[in-house]
Amino acid sequence: MHKIVSTAKPVISKTQAIILPGSHPKAVVAPIIQICRPRKDMTIMVKTKFLFRTSVLGFVLYALSACATVSQKGGTQKQSVEMGQELSPDARLYADYVSASYAYNLGDAKGRSNYYAKAFARRPQDLDLGRKAMAAAINNGEAALSRDLARDLIALEPTDGVARAVLGAQALAKGRYKKTISILDNVSAGIGVEDFNSAMRGWAQYGLGDTDAAITSFENLQGGRYFVFLGKLQRAIINMKLGNLEMAKKDFAEIDEVNLAPIESTLAQVRGLMLRGEKDKALAKLQKFADDNNGALTGPIREFMDVVESGKNRKWKLTPAQLASRAMTEPAFRYYGAKKQFHSAETFLRLALVLDPRNDKARLFLGGILEEVDRNDEALETYAKIGKLSEFSVSARLAEADILFGIDENDKAVAALKSIQASHPSRVTRGSLGRAYLIMEDYAQALPYYDALIVEMSEEELEKNPMPYYLRGVILERLERWQEAVADFEFVLKHQPDNAEALNYLGYTWVDKGVNLTKAFGMIEKAVELEPESGAIIDSLGWAHYKLGRYELARIKLEEAAERSPTSATIIDHLGDTYWQLGRKIEAGYQWQRAAGLDPTDEELAIIKVKLKGGLSASLADSGVDKVE
Repeated sequence: MHKIVSTAKPVISKTQAIILPGSHPKAVVAPIIQICRPRKDMTIMVKTKFLFRTSVLGFVLYALSACATVSQKGGTQKQSVEMGQELSPDARLYADYVSASYAYNLGDAKGRSNYYAKAFARRPQDLDLGRKAMAAAINNGEAALSRDLARDLIALEPTDGVARAVLGAQALAKGRYKKTISILDNVSAGIGVEDFNSAMRGWAQYGLGDTDAAITSFENLQGGRYFVFLGKLQRAIINMKLGNLEMAKKDFAEIDEVNLAPIESTLAQVRGLMLRGEKDKALAKLQKFADDNNGALTGPIREFMDVVESGKNRKWKLTPAQLASRAMTEPAFRYYGAKKQFHSAETFLRLALVLDPRNDKARLFLGGILEEVDRNDEALETYAKIGKLSEFSVSARLAEADILFGIDENDKAVAALKSIQASHPSRVTRGSLGRAYLIMEDYAQALPYYDALIVEMSEEELEKNPMPYYLRGVILERLERWQEAVADFEFVLKHQPDNAEALNYLGYTWVDKGVNLTKAFGMIEKAVELEPESGAIIDSLGWAHYKLGRYELARIKLEEAAERSPTSATIIDHLGDTYWQLGRKIEAGYQWQRAAGLDPTDEELAIIKVKLKGGLSASLADSGVDKVE
């Protein structure tokens, strides 16, 4: 039973920072297969991600040297390709293309950009290849190269939306409003891309003083309801600047009602109020947001509150480029991220940073997208650029710790969390450190952080959000301070009687101890009703049947739990025990072997090893399982 997620690769929750969708779009390296018949082992190497790093071009030259034939103009000619021998133009083209794809698989953004640019230079009429080259240049932060490639693409296809976005963003960043408008004339290049271009064009028109044209651009976004409200947000910002307060208020109210971009909407209103000298209204707006969102303990709302309250100087007025950057940031992440179009999300987040290099929200979102496509080294580099004074510094450090835990760099992860706790102490940072130690199973270290959280929070806050009590209860149970743990779980259930996690944990532990069995069964059954898809909770019900000797009922529930959570060492181990009790000893051994390979805790693994050696009876009789090799 998974009382709490326990893994050798702990992950800190970042729900206070960002929420990410996703999977990894794999690069395709098929062109090498299309031009030659490689050896069988070469086919395997080409089709799979390499487990070692080597020279990208060296790999491709090796691949070409494995070919028995090379395509030539005018026919197919057999020839041997020796390492270092001059390659034909076609072979060079293919080598560059495959090198770019291979570089992508290695997470080598620079290599990918370099080789795609070379391939496009060899075939400058290939629009698709040019688009790949330009996107690679953008994603490697090569402004000059991406500009040159965008110009080449527009020469091939004047309506190309992303190429126009690249040139438009660079012009707008330099304050060249007329040029921006000319580049971003309303051309239909597809929903999404054209809406980003219209947003940039609108802020360029505002920069020229043509507010009517700007509002028209914002009102004509075509990407559906999401972009309609995004346009309303831009219109509201302009109307607030113009003093059309009732019109602005109406748009902001509609935006807040649908919860489109609540933080950006609040910050935009606060900037407008501060520019009008209405400090009290600005502070009231921020306070209301904080009250509605657990105090807004970190992030831009908190930073704005501190600045307004203290009277510190801050530049409240944003340039058209900065406004365009913020207009692009949210939809680049939300729109493309929700559609799992991570490549497009990355492209427009990087363009948002071209428009405003200090836009740390875009940088934070970019790091999240890079994580989604398994480019963790680049994500860490991106987060590292968010400095200690940024309003997003806490979210950045939490994200860094998340990655570091995932790659077993636990000491570095804890150091990152301690650093942010020292510089930006809050419930968020304390809770993150406590959670880190909890998941690392260092319960003695975790306990003081949750004790402190509970002392700091008011009774009213804890009644609304009793999670600190739940987590402290878990810690106390693991420290064998059982009566104190029960008190914490009962506090949670008093105020959240439908809390499935607390019902499951307390019910399971009672069953495991053989006490309050009737009440425990009722709690676990209620938890299953509340979370019918949870393998961990179904496992609890199965294990409860097991503890009472109802092995056939246990088998049914544990097989169901294993189907829902096939990688849970605890569930698979329980299933093995049940099979053993039913006389299915070969199947029991198979399940224990599986469980041993699924990241069990050290204690679980020691017991599994005993069972694999001598069966279930050996584990029950053994008193020194920690010494088993």
